[in-house]
Amino acid sequence: MKFAMNTTVPLRVGLIGVGKHARQILIPAAEQIPDAIRFVALATGHAESARKVESFYRLPCAVGHEAIIGNPDVEAVIISSHDHERHAIDALEAGKHVFIETPGITSREGARRIRRLSQERCLVYHVGSCLRYSPIYQKMKRLLAEWRERTPGPRTFSVRYYSYIGHFQNLLLYLAGDITHVLNLMHADRSSAVALYRFASGDIASITWGSFHNVAFPYESVEIIHSSGRLIAEDGRVLRFDRMPPECARSPLDMDFELADAQLFNPTFSIPYGRNMQQYLRGYVPQLEDFARCVRTGDTPLCGVGDAEKTLLVGEASGKSAEAGGTWVAVES
Repeated sequence: MKFAMNTTVPLRVGLIGVGKHARQILIPAAEQIPDAIRFVALATGHAESARKVESFYRLPCAVGHEAIIGNPDVEAVIISSHDHERHAIDALEAGKHVFIETPGITSREGARRIRRLSQERCLVYHVGSCLRYSPIYQKMKRLLAEWRERTPGPRTFSVRYYSYIGHFQNLLLYLAGDITHVLNLMHADRSSAVALYRFASGDIASITWGSFHNVAFPYESVEIIHSSGRLIAEDGRVLRFDRMPPECARSPLDMDFELADAQLFNPTFSIPYGRNMQQYLRGYVPQLEDFARCVRTGDTPLCGVGDAEKTLLVGEASGKSAEAGGTWVAVES
């Protein structure tokens, strides 16, 4: 999916929260798309950090989010603070479009208020689930749809990642639809776990996560299997599709070179195509670009309040399952 802007007028944005995530991820990502987003004001929680940020970025920086949402020059806000939900509701009530970092919501009541405000006031509420915008997972979703059409039937998903699995629960919802049940087995020291998921579609999935002392080494994969093949994304960079059509079915003792074909997809490593490669591949640049586009066009973002609420409910069911020692728990609807 290509997220092209339909306007050359940058969206005037206020940034609420200028902590490490904003400085290392959001601001550098936005700087790659100056035709889409332009920061006009910043806000932090403390006077000392506000002075430092204002001096470094040479933008007005207020203490507290109220100055941002009350600024008539601000069309939209990006929220990277610790109090996501409250700041989002305040911004919507002030008539500002919202891009909010995950989790986006923290309660069902908050989700209801955000949904009502955004609908009543025709405002975009965009949750920063960056993996939905990652080029690798976008390509995986397209290939999966074509694969399902060619060879229907349930798929098995297998995810491997660090302990921050909320993004991958959200990605599974995007790839396979609604999750109905969760079983979560966790070690007593909470160092690692295996969670199983059942989908309304008949698909099943697992997520294995580990909380390592050092997360410098790559530990990310999303694999989808079916009797007709395997589709796997490794470390958010490389996508491989091994196809095994039914007409090529053979006994394991009767194999030859041409029974299956494979495709390998790699990103293009060049400045015009790759931009800042990690920011682009992770989906940070495309999601901000699409936020600006959705504000200008009125389109619906790939992850909104409904998607965030589903992710929240899956996480709650997972927590209940772990507390019960690893039993199947239904996801609330």
